[in-house]
Amino acid sequence: MDFFFAIISILVITLLIVVHEFGHFLAAKLYGFQTPIFGIGLPFGPYIDLFKKWDTQFRFYFALIGGFVAIPETSDESNEETLKDMELKPLRKFPVYQRAVVAVAGVAFNILFAFIIAIAMIGTTGLPKLAASNKIIEFVDENSAAKLAGLKKGDIIIAVNGTKIKSGAELQETIGKYQDEDINLKVLRDDKTENISVHAHGAIGVKLGLKKEYVKYGSNIFNWVQEAFKYTLETLIMMVFSIIAIFSSLFAKLASIVGIDTGIASSHLGEVKGIVGIVQLITEDIKNNIWMILEFAFLLNLNLAVINLLPIPALDGGYLIFLGYEAIFKKKPSIALQEGLVQAGFIFLLSIMALTTINDIKNFF
Repeated sequence: MDFFFAIISILVITLLIVVHEFGHFLAAKLYGFQTPIFGIGLPFGPYIDLFKKWDTQFRFYFALIGGFVAIPETSDESNEETLKDMELKPLRKFPVYQRAVVAVAGVAFNILFAFIIAIAMIGTTGLPKLAASNKIIEFVDENSAAKLAGLKKGDIIIAVNGTKIKSGAELQETIGKYQDEDINLKVLRDDKTENISVHAHGAIGVKLGLKKEYVKYGSNIFNWVQEAFKYTLETLIMMVFSIIAIFSSLFAKLASIVGIDTGIASSHLGEVKGIVGIVQLITEDIKNNIWMILEFAFLLNLNLAVINLLPIPALDGGYLIFLGYEAIFKKKPSIALQEGLVQAGFIFLLSIMALTTINDIKNFF
């Protein structure tokens, strides 16, 4: 059964990459670029020709996690081996802005697809938000009423004077009614329940943890669209800052290997997930609730969009840097410089993959 859910996870990741590449494909077709091959999977090893449409051969590669569209006029991931049997027209030179549109179209499609998924989430699970839980994670001070009464970190308060508690908001509201009197708390501790008496003054001096809740927004489709757009934008902004912090940490780690101290903290490194960790996370969650696959697809979509815009050669963001240079100086960077930077970019990305895979293995065991 775990294998079945793992396969679903891999297919979801592949779908999101194919969506990204389909954005490149449509923009390329719009401007008349050649697109000899659209591949589902990575362009390595055996493949099956599916069909040919719009002067494009659609293929399925058995190296499944990935996808690509060959656009020779942008010097993309096309290579002589992949295109050796393809009949190409003479290559044309396209304006910088058209090549830039093709470059960002993949990112735009991932963001658009995430927005559509957010609408689907509202209609099924609802949109997630963090709210106070009823679990104690800290005490306000050493003399707090809760600590003096014998409550401990990790205790979950499930009832106050017989009133059931399911959230931090309910807990705060209920205790707020008791301004100077003893109250009975029913607490879940180590899978056992205990009753503890606490003197309350509208509060008991605890800090509560956070938990994820899901919010739906009625049946008004226009409200769905508005909330989905807001949620997508907020998550995208949050992810940009998160990715910058993570890549800064990864850069610091790589620099430290060669003895360079950047002064950047690497506290995020233990949390970085590679493809193994991502598949494991998705697998565990969709085993409990199949609809969770929507939330992961949403987050991975935006993650893919943000990462591709990083100014790293071999990614869309790096290609945009080259185009920016060409637009400013009216000439392309030298072929040798581009190839060298792209190779360095690949080495950097492979190093990241190695580090994240090591993290995945350490976390697994």
